[in-house]
Amino acid sequence: MLSFFGDQKGKPPPKTTIVSKVAVRKPLPKTGPSPVSTLNRSSNGLLAVPSSSNGVKKNGTSPSSKTPLSSTSKPGSSSSSTFTPKRPFPERSSPTRISSPSKPIKRKASSNKIERIQSESESSSSSDSGGSSEEDALDPKPKRRRFRTGTSSTTPFPGEEEVGRNIFCLDKVDMRGEWGRGWVGFVGCEEVVRGSMRGWAGGNAGDGLKNLDKYQAYFPQPGFEKGDELPSVELLYPAVGCREKFILLTPISHREYNPISELRSALRLILEHYVPPSHQHIFGTLSDTFTEPTETASAIPSRLASPHPGSLATPPPDAGSSPTPFVPSETIGDALRKALAPNRRDGPGFVRAMERFNTAMEELQTDGSLKEWLRTKGRGMKSRDWSILVDAVHDQAYSRVVGPYSNELEHHPKHPDEVAKAIMGKEDAYGELRHNFMSQVIQQTNLTPDSVFVDLGSGVGNCVLQAALQAGSRSYGFELLPVPARCARLQVREVQRRWAMWALKGNVEVEVHEGDFRIHPVVAKRLCEADVVLVNNEVFPSSLNIDLTNMFLDLKEGATIVSLKPFVPEGFRMNESNCDSFAAIVRSSQHIYYKDWVSWKGDSGRYYVQKIDRSMRAKFEEEMSGRRRR
Repeated sequence: MLSFFGDQKGKPPPKTTIVSKVAVRKPLPKTGPSPVSTLNRSSNGLLAVPSSSNGVKKNGTSPSSKTPLSSTSKPGSSSSSTFTPKRPFPERSSPTRISSPSKPIKRKASSNKIERIQSESESSSSSDSGGSSEEDALDPKPKRRRFRTGTSSTTPFPGEEEVGRNIFCLDKVDMRGEWGRGWVGFVGCEEVVRGSMRGWAGGNAGDGLKNLDKYQAYFPQPGFEKGDELPSVELLYPAVGCREKFILLTPISHREYNPISELRSALRLILEHYVPPSHQHIFGTLSDTFTEPTETASAIPSRLASPHPGSLATPPPDAGSSPTPFVPSETIGDALRKALAPNRRDGPGFVRAMERFNTAMEELQTDGSLKEWLRTKGRGMKSRDWSILVDAVHDQAYSRVVGPYSNELEHHPKHPDEVAKAIMGKEDAYGELRHNFMSQVIQQTNLTPDSVFVDLGSGVGNCVLQAALQAGSRSYGFELLPVPARCARLQVREVQRRWAMWALKGNVEVEVHEGDFRIHPVVAKRLCEADVVLVNNEVFPSSLNIDLTNMFLDLKEGATIVSLKPFVPEGFRMNESNCDSFAAIVRSSQHIYYKDWVSWKGDSGRYYVQKIDRSMRAKFEEEMSGRRRR
């Protein structure tokens, strides 16, 4: 009896020469003069095309291998890390059949025996895997080799990991306000549109007509034009009983506060994160397929324009037609989206949709469904989604209490004498580190609710507040210039109200101080506690950076300093003359921030992460002591 692997009756089969790593020459029947095929298998178990070099790898790299492009997160997205695999992923090549000589091979009575000849390159790859397994050249389904990418197969991509802590809180959102955790006293949308902020936020109450000439109607129907009584709708926030009036006007300039765009963003976030799955069929979603209503009137397309073929946009209603009838099967999100569509702009339809939304939200709050869902969702929210939510909530506060001071921030008024003496030249320039930059710092330095964050030169307090909510850290900021320091104090109080309105659990231990951080009495205490210190020293003179290094000598072991300019000279090497300097106790690394991550330029740049590590200095001292003894 003949078998594929030889004569089972003991006849010695002849040997066959092996081509490449594993090859088999299979005899064919005499009656079937078809060509014989030889298959070369690459080291990854796939069929490879032989080359002039007989498939030998040069420098350990296959001729057809390519290095994959690294992916970067777009600015405004809650995630910003770059993923680069340690090894290139193999390209899948189609098997190529190599024809044999035209003469058919005569079948012998005996079968063949396979003899394995191992090449040099295969030997090295086998030793890497411990030689525990071999690839079968005849296996119709070759085993795929696993390629290590530097992370476990279960490690999520940046931004996909879960927050891992309870980020929602509905038990501290009542009307305590002022110095508590409640939402009462927040600055409303109408106050910003009219330019007459009242109450604690200060400003001139005036006649409420200061900013109205910067706005115009968005909805063309009667009753939605700008007049003595502004068209508006109310939004019910996740906090029970918390409502805000939104003015249905659009700004003439894109630089002005846009209430309709902010309302749309708030609705989208509530529908996406606050509605339980059991009620999704009622609420639906507010898809981003429709254009945001942020255009000025000149940029808004004509209402009479026909939608593109296949477009989801609904045709505009006739000016004299009756209101669109209510469709019971239509979700709230669909109704909102259609009413806001630029080619429709259906004011009455939008008002009806907002009434449906508020009624349904009130039912969620009353029956406890909302609270139960937030208790379940809290820890499992992805960090990217959490970052987007934090950015939107803080942007509401920024547009209300910092936006009105934008001109003063860009063009500083005359400073008091003591401030003028403390600054010099470029230090007077104002710039902000944006949300994506701080999100990267939070992830990179592993800020947690147990951490202490300190911002030296904190401006209007953006980074301080983001660390307090997004990471849950105790946060402290110090700012010299009077206008940004005042905005920071206003923003802290408004942001904490917004946390309550959105039922978010932020760390209320937030402080912003005005004064020179070199001599401020609170700075020394906070630096001793700090886990992460942020310094935007882009325009600091060298003398101020030297003063900072002296202050940093008191930082605890493991504390991290993030700065725009390095505190360690390039190419620093420790020796007897510099072993007592600040550079001798830190490990420094350079990183890239991306386009629009800072306010003063649109392109990318570098920042530096310096971690306190006194073990290097101690090791150097031991080595020096040993040399002296010898």
